[in-house]
Amino acid sequence: PEVVAPDIASELPVEPEEAPIALADKPVGLSVLVAEDNEINALLMRSLLSRLGHHTVIASNGAEALESWLSAKSAGTPYDLVLMDVQRPQLDGVETAKRIRAREASEPGRRTPILALTANTLVEDRYACFEAGMDGFLIKPLDRDKLAEALAGLTAARHLAA
Repeated sequence: PEVVAPDIASELPVEPEEAPIALADKPVGLSVLVAEDNEINALLMRSLLSRLGHHTVIASNGAEALESWLSAKSAGTPYDLVLMDVQRPQLDGVETAKRIRAREASEPGRRTPILALTANTLVEDRYACFEAGMDGFLIKPLDRDKLAEALAGLTAARHLAA
């Protein structure tokens, strides 16, 4: 004898799926664009970020960083953070940040945090970075604890906003 199951699925209300709640000890990683032309520094950044549980995309110059940022934004998967090396070939970090901010000003959506990566601690350099719309600084060589601290603040802010 053939057994026919009643079609109850069509009668159930469809609930929107809730986002999984991140456990305190296992935060969902950030999507980080690292604009760094020095291959060794880029590998170090990728290693540090992945050990901290974040996803990293490396751009070796400013034009590539801008292109990657635009692609991610238009795909609906914007970066949570950009780590921008200030001294860069082709399009420098300050100019790249200005272009990102100009795009953001003309489109709806949240502002991508941009942290400058610089070996320079000169006041003029910091001023130029803030003028370009960057949100803060990480001094090279990069300190793992300072990086973790900066990312923890962003992760918390992202989960509060989500």
